[in-house]
Amino acid sequence: MKKHKLSFLATSMLMGLIPLLVAAVTISIVAINKTKSNLEERVYLQLQACAISVREYFEWDINEDILEVDEVSLDFIDSLTVQDVDLTLFLEDVRFITSIYNENGERNVGTKASAGIWDLVKQGQDYYTNGTIIGGREYYVYYTPVCSESGEIIGMAFAGMPESLVKENITANTMSMVLVAVCTAAFCIVIIVLIGLNIRKSIIGIADYTHELSTGRLSISTSCASNIREIATLIDSAQNLQDNLKNIISKVDDKTLRLTQNVKTIHDGIQISNDAIEGIVRAANELSGGSAQIAESVQNTAASMQNVGESISSIAESAATTEAGAREIEVINIEAKDNLSRLIEANKNTITISENVVTGINEANTAIESIRKAADVITNIAAQTSMLALNASIEAARAGEAGKGFAVVASSIQTLAGESDNSAKEIQTIINEIILKSQNNVQLANQIKNAIDSEGDALVTVSDSFDKVSDKIQITVDTIHNISTESDVLNQDKGKVLDEISSLSSVSEANTASCQETTASIEELRKTIEMITIQATDTNNISEELKESVAYFKL
Repeated sequence: MKKHKLSFLATSMLMGLIPLLVAAVTISIVAINKTKSNLEERVYLQLQACAISVREYFEWDINEDILEVDEVSLDFIDSLTVQDVDLTLFLEDVRFITSIYNENGERNVGTKASAGIWDLVKQGQDYYTNGTIIGGREYYVYYTPVCSESGEIIGMAFAGMPESLVKENITANTMSMVLVAVCTAAFCIVIIVLIGLNIRKSIIGIADYTHELSTGRLSISTSCASNIREIATLIDSAQNLQDNLKNIISKVDDKTLRLTQNVKTIHDGIQISNDAIEGIVRAANELSGGSAQIAESVQNTAASMQNVGESISSIAESAATTEAGAREIEVINIEAKDNLSRLIEANKNTITISENVVTGINEANTAIESIRKAADVITNIAAQTSMLALNASIEAARAGEAGKGFAVVASSIQTLAGESDNSAKEIQTIINEIILKSQNNVQLANQIKNAIDSEGDALVTVSDSFDKVSDKIQITVDTIHNISTESDVLNQDKGKVLDEISSLSSVSEANTASCQETTASIEELRKTIEMITIQATDTNNISEELKESVAYFKL
């Protein structure tokens, strides 16, 4: 059963979207928690500054013994209600003056602080918390000691902000961050899908092209192209492989045709040799029949041997031509193996691509570290904003004109808020950088998979074909070499026969012995020719097998 495999698009989506979504969720959670913490810290710092301003404002009245609930004091206490900050002065744990109203619409004076708070504050400690219920509402609160001129702690300065307002601010910031994260992730998903479809189109094109080449169709052409360097290189390599295969198969076809023609020439020469041998046999029989026909038999034998010499020369020339063609085929085979070596070099490029993936991941980690530093900058700006608010409150207390001092604070806070906004934009820029790095990793990983699959299939197919060709070429070279050797033997036999004929002409007395020697030489020549016939047939079979091997490819 064939194992089910993921498609390229599904793989690229998994490799690109999973890290993206994990990073987006992680960054959103960290940012939300950090924002909540910063907002709460900012609220406490703001409340601390306000409580200190209350303490500074009323300590002067206490030291001058003019503390009373008058219009000026009430205006100061109510001055921050427009910013949702309530102020209170406690004498010990009893509210002396406050901007908080009870359920009856009256100022909540004369009531006591929650149990345990005064015990901590009178020891000189500041106290702050959230969830404190005052007048039926939950507050973020901050208490700080109020001292007399002698340094004795006689009360508390209080600043509080309704908890519902803080939570609404936190919720609004959280929703904004979630919305930005969702929009950014959606945009990145669209980009990844579009890029994946584009790469997939190129990969399908080159896969179809190489599949056609693997079926032996060398006459096809491809129009597929890619802007990715590695895929473009793969397309060029496939086209070069097609061109090289065309040249190799064309040369093999030509040499096979020449080999077939040479084998035919050898068969013709063998036939001529057989005819000549038959003539020699007839001449020998005539010599054994009577000495009167010796001269005529010698002439017939000489003529026959002349034909044998011509046939042997023709065979030798054909064998030499065939051997040269086989050598050329062997050189072509070496060139084909060199092309296979270049394909192996392409596999090394795949290793380089995997190393680039590791580098891209390291760069993404560096970008995430930059996000952390940008978040630290926002924290520092928030701290500076609180300090400016504190200084503004002190100046307001000294001047006695609350409105002007808080205008300065508001201006400073607005300036620092602008800096916080710039830092937030910096975080966004870094997030975009992470996305770009993730896309680059996806592309590299796809290139690795495509290069390995395509090159592996091509190498297996081409390697098998050329192994067969190499075997057949080696057999052909060996056979042709044997033909050349047997041709030399024929030349030697031809010399022996001519010597015997000369002996018949000069010494008629040795007629019988010469006939026997001639008969033996002819028999040896017949065996040699039979051997040449067998080898020529084998060479012809090899030529046919070579044709069948290259017939797989269609030019």
